[in-house]
Amino acid sequence: MDSVDSAPTLEKVSLWRATREIFRDSRSTWKNLLIECPSSWRTIRSGLSWCCLLLLVNGAFWLFGGLLFASLEGWHESRYKCGALRIRRHFIEELWEQSSILPEDEWRELARQRLIDFEDQLHEAFSAGLTSYTGKRTWGFWDAVAFSMTTVSTIGYGHIVPVTWLGRMITVCYSTFGIPLFLILLAESGLLLTRILKLSWVYIVRFHATPSGKRICSSNIIKNFLKLMHNTFKKIFEQGKSKKFIGPIFETIEGFYDNTINSVNTTRTFCVDDQFDISAPVAICLLFLYLLWGSILFFLSEDWSPLEAFYFVYITLTTIGFGDYVPQHPLALLTCVVYIIFGLALTGLCLNTIQNELLRTSDNVRNKLCTILGLQLNSNEVVNLGCLRETVLQPDTSCHPEENVPVQLDATDRDKKEQ
Repeated sequence: MDSVDSAPTLEKVSLWRATREIFRDSRSTWKNLLIECPSSWRTIRSGLSWCCLLLLVNGAFWLFGGLLFASLEGWHESRYKCGALRIRRHFIEELWEQSSILPEDEWRELARQRLIDFEDQLHEAFSAGLTSYTGKRTWGFWDAVAFSMTTVSTIGYGHIVPVTWLGRMITVCYSTFGIPLFLILLAESGLLLTRILKLSWVYIVRFHATPSGKRICSSNIIKNFLKLMHNTFKKIFEQGKSKKFIGPIFETIEGFYDNTINSVNTTRTFCVDDQFDISAPVAICLLFLYLLWGSILFFLSEDWSPLEAFYFVYITLTTIGFGDYVPQHPLALLTCVVYIIFGLALTGLCLNTIQNELLRTSDNVRNKLCTILGLQLNSNEVVNLGCLRETVLQPDTSCHPEENVPVQLDATDRDKKEQ
């Protein structure tokens, strides 16, 4: 009985000891990394402080825009919405009061007239830009702040727009100053994110060399999972390459996959800088993981399915901004502003990497096609734009009398010809 109970106890002790070793190696790896890369860590800290300052400036600008648009568009909305609600309330009250006094024909005529007045009021409100007839205000303060943020970030969901000419002109002026200010924050966030990713990779490589890292990577679960994924990809590539029309596509994808595996740098020198020089497949994986993280956040906070949350995050971070899915409360969007800012920066960097990879591939394909078809590639020529003194067209009657050859004459030759 004692031998049976001792096995679980030993397993718990070994698991606790392994966990302690992992935390100990993680701390020692981080301390050694700070000693090894002090300049990179100081640059990240200063960049983080600068990004926080820019975020505060942008946040104050969004709050100012919220006050401005909520007061302007909110007054216009309340004016027409209150008028429509007042007509409806009087319409119901008057019909109820007159139902017991007037005859049926007169009551019907009164109801028809009051209904026409109510329809005219609704038509006037709709012509003025009122799209919601519910009791909830469209241009609340936080709604206006969210509108300001989505405007300067060029996401532009379009679920809430200014309807007055003054509001539209103020939007133009507001975005003229707000977009460059936001782009500065976006650029600095991209540089900071690049350094953090590169320093994190150095940390992962250093932790892999520790006893805990070697134990984790040498476990059968990790080995079997990586082997299974690699064999599955290779099997898909081999089956795809055997197809007639889509074979070159799978061959190109397999080349990307092999280049990604070969580009994993764990032994050579590695520069921790702000150059986002990673391969396209790694960029796609990073972007997918970031989108997956945001999808989980909005899946938990909104009444959306996982696919709807993923769709909303992708449409937001690529600044497509259809507006068919928008958080119910604007605070849900504003609380994720840090995620959105770094997501916009990461999406821009990853898409730029994918674009450069596709450009290189298209250049190679173009060169091969031009070589096969005997076409001439793009060539550059240097042209002197200096002013010529005088150009005279003289016919060359010896060989081609129909062609004219330009000849430049000096001043002495020109004087002799004039004489």
